[in-house]
Amino acid sequence: MLPYGQDTVPIRVDKKQLIGVFGPLEAAGVPDPTDKLARCITNPVGCKGLETLISVGKKVAIAVNDNTRVTPVRMVLAVLLEKMKSLGVKREHVTIVVALGTHRPMTDQEMKEKCGPEVAEEYEIVNHEWDDPSSLRSLGKLSGDVPIYINKRFMEADVRIGVGNIIPHFTAGWSGGSKILLPGLAGEETVAGMHYYGAKTIPNAVGKDVNPPRTLMNNFAKKVGLHFVINTVLTRSGTVHSVHCGDFIQAHREGVENSRRLYSVQIPRLADITIASSYPADIEFWQAEKGLYSADLSTRKGGGILLVTPCPEGISATHKAWVDLLAYNSKELEEKIKRKEPEDITAASLALCVAKTREPYTVCLVSEGISDKEAEKLHFHKFDDPQEGLNYLDEKLGRDSKKLVLTHGGETFPILGSG
Repeated sequence: MLPYGQDTVPIRVDKKQLIGVFGPLEAAGVPDPTDKLARCITNPVGCKGLETLISVGKKVAIAVNDNTRVTPVRMVLAVLLEKMKSLGVKREHVTIVVALGTHRPMTDQEMKEKCGPEVAEEYEIVNHEWDDPSSLRSLGKLSGDVPIYINKRFMEADVRIGVGNIIPHFTAGWSGGSKILLPGLAGEETVAGMHYYGAKTIPNAVGKDVNPPRTLMNNFAKKVGLHFVINTVLTRSGTVHSVHCGDFIQAHREGVENSRRLYSVQIPRLADITIASSYPADIEFWQAEKGLYSADLSTRKGGGILLVTPCPEGISATHKAWVDLLAYNSKELEEKIKRKEPEDITAASLALCVAKTREPYTVCLVSEGISDKEAEKLHFHKFDDPQEGLNYLDEKLGRDSKKLVLTHGGETFPILGSG
């Protein structure tokens, strides 16, 4: 059975052809995550504690993930806000900013569910307005000629805190750390510049600790001033495995090492065919593409990938032009971007990452939320049933093709090795 949104779908694979079924390591969570978090906040890594950073009268801004991320924001805010209250911070001096990147805004109900109903009622929670220039502040440029536009409300605070979670990520190597600001609270031009920089340098950076986009993100956070981060590492079942607080580089690196132990999987050989569920990244293809990048690391060039993902919100809720841009090959996209033809450079850059990643493979798709016509633009062969998609790949690549299954393709880092 493969995870498929809140459900599962069956698929049969002959044991003689099966290399293995791989997913994040099953691990125990900490017995009392709120106590663990409280202790970590008091003993941060690589920076001063909140007792030194925060004092009466200071304004505090907290950047948090939206509902496309599994970060336990409600739990973190409950502990963090209680800590700030004990330090004399007034509620009216706290702003919680939802770090959307360029995702759609969260609804009031989604904010209540993500942050907790009491927090939503008592504190100001605002969506990041990435496409409104009046809500942004300019701070010059980064390397690669990437402009720095940052959320103005976040910059107005005296103390700036980021809350995130650490898993493998195709642009940043690993999520968390400075990623909460870039792309989380950056302006449209900045997000576009970062993604194009990534597409040109390393279109699939899953599991790479040091890579050009992550360096750009760290430099962005240094320029903006990110004073404190709270990063969680969750178990496969979603419980808190570890918490890492403090400096956005040092605490993040510590968290990456813990996340690597859970989300890295050693595979004995590359598969002819990888069957990957994009779970838990499956709201829209803007998220579900992560399954493609994980499968890229576990499949031989010239092989096949079967991507299984529901995508109830379709290709992308905010980047409407993306589906048309995905129809081009990588060379065509590079030329279009150089000529500055696409209005949405962020979408064009991610289309370039997808194109570069999909081109060595035959890709089949099972998805209720993506139409046949959209799948055709993606250069994917669409099927209603995973078994039909696998049969198609068998016919193309041979019935004796060796197969590998990724149950959580949206957050798995396959490593070729003998272990």
